[in-house]
Amino acid sequence: MIYAELISIGDELLSGLTIDTNSAFIAQQFESIGIFSRWKTTVGDDLDDICGALESALARADVITLTGGLGPTHDDMTKKALCKYFNVGMKFYPEILEKMRLRFERRGYPFPIINRNQAEYPENAELMHNSAGSAQGMIFKVGEKQIFVMPGVPREMKAITTEEILPRLMNQTSHRMVRMEIHTTGVPESQLFEQIHEIFEAEPAVRVAYLPKHTGVTIRLSLADETEASARAILSNLVEKVTRRMPEGVFGSGNDTLPGVVGELLKLRHLKVATAESCTGGLIASMITDVSGSSDYFETGFVTYADKVKQSLLGVPPDVLKNEGAVSEATIRHMLAGALERTSADYAIAVSGIAGPTGGTPEKPVGLVWIGVGRKDDFVVKRYQFGRDRVMNKEMTAMAALNQLRIKLQQDFVG
Repeated sequence: MIYAELISIGDELLSGLTIDTNSAFIAQQFESIGIFSRWKTTVGDDLDDICGALESALARADVITLTGGLGPTHDDMTKKALCKYFNVGMKFYPEILEKMRLRFERRGYPFPIINRNQAEYPENAELMHNSAGSAQGMIFKVGEKQIFVMPGVPREMKAITTEEILPRLMNQTSHRMVRMEIHTTGVPESQLFEQIHEIFEAEPAVRVAYLPKHTGVTIRLSLADETEASARAILSNLVEKVTRRMPEGVFGSGNDTLPGVVGELLKLRHLKVATAESCTGGLIASMITDVSGSSDYFETGFVTYADKVKQSLLGVPPDVLKNEGAVSEATIRHMLAGALERTSADYAIAVSGIAGPTGGTPEKPVGLVWIGVGRKDDFVVKRYQFGRDRVMNKEMTAMAALNQLRIKLQQDFVG
């Protein structure tokens, strides 16, 4: 295995004023060709700190990248630090200076004298072409180890990484990294692990990462293999096994989204859906219609936040609202029936809950939500208890409702 360390340079990164997206991009590109980034280091614009970071990286990594600090201003210290570390001087490249002059002239700007230093590089550096900017990339070799230096401007870093660095490294690795993702919702991470971990134990070479969010857990599977086809076959088998084990929790893989999966199920059977929302305020309808082509299967949406609107638009009886309350199974059943009666939709979704953080009672605490899905005379209504954060409750409700509809559709038509 070849291991990499990614060094990002800049005071602005340490202060948090600029977010380091460069190292994430480089790590993804490296891993795709079987090079694993085991360390990430961020240092400020200081000669000694840059040299120290490079010394540490050379002691433990095979490939090192440095990004940032190659600009023309006084705080760009990377080239000076490299000269100090390797105990070399600068070499001037007149052809690079001339290209910069021409670039400024074409854009109608006078050429700043300070930019002359961008034609100077440590004399032991092998230069890499930068198709997106003026600062050249650099390569240094220390024994079998390689150091790649790039500007911190993201588009310039990406150009050098993809056009110069990856082609050099691809021939040095015998493995290719393949990843697949399994998307779940409604199942806590710990419960998910308990139910499926032994499936992965049969393939110890596969790296498994559980990535939890409040709307669900994504399971990322990674495998480096000499052939991409072999790795894909192994991972596909694992995805299939997990999906069969947890059909109600797993809604898709890869680029699948829950609204997209629901949409495909509806489109497959030429069905339409309507929504009747209270606590989510139209979020479910918005998620459904975020998918291109949703006009094929989305009929309409009712946002019935107030009780009087539940009565006028969906026909929820006043005595049900008075005796059972807006957040109740009875109200949800009437909301479903009303949505189906007032539209030509085949299926409906209805939700009502207490999003919080105020409005709860001991009998109906904040986070209590009732969700119903179904077609005429065939409803599935469930009670959920979420947390106290209003936005999270709305998002979890929407995901739970869509997943409840997905399960219903699969039971009705897939078996």
